[in-house]
Amino acid sequence: MAKKIRSVISVEEGKRILHGDIELEIDEMYISSGQKGEKNLDRPPRKRGLRANRGRGTFEKDKPAIVTFVDRNTKETMFFVPEHLSGDYVIDKMGGHTDKGSKITTYTDEYKMYSKLESAGYQHKVVNHSFEYANGNIHINNCENRHSLLRPFLVIKRGVSKYNLQSYANLFQFFFNKRLQSHNPVEMVTQAINAIINFLYFLQCLKNQQFLKLFA
Repeated sequence: MAKKIRSVISVEEGKRILHGDIELEIDEMYISSGQKGEKNLDRPPRKRGLRANRGRGTFEKDKPAIVTFVDRNTKETMFFVPEHLSGDYVIDKMGGHTDKGSKITTYTDEYKMYSKLESAGYQHKVVNHSFEYANGNIHINNCENRHSLLRPFLVIKRGVSKYNLQSYANLFQFFFNKRLQSHNPVEMVTQAINAIINFLYFLQCLKNQQFLKLFA
């Protein structure tokens, strides 16, 4: 049931679109996340949990990235878990989750892959973390704030499979963004339940339609 809830919320959050003049902070975090719950893995079992290697990781090496978008104007937040992180991936997600008529200014650190943003037509402002954490209004502090909240949310799950990481990130995203609209926890849970009911009703309609085809 918990997996079904995460799946439904992931569908809902996957439709999120940013509108208007967008000041978009973009950053990524890395978290140790292997194949928890998977059986018959082609490797010997680990005696202890995944060891956190320093620096940037990859999905293949069980340290996937979580790319974070934060719109400074609305405070809306989105998370994406790529199997292959690249500048093209970031640009693709921006195109899919921002309104076509929006004016977008992006803020990132000096990571080389973000250099593609300017060539893709976006205004791009960079803070070099080798020297400073902010240069006036050029910073990614909001992204780092979201990371500081998401990381303990994932840690209390005592290990999340990298294949489920997106749905867990979307669950956190859902409640964080709903909190911007209402601080009433009952209302937030009610909205989540309504989304689940609507999705299950949609699935039932599809099943009934398939059933009717048998008699067509």
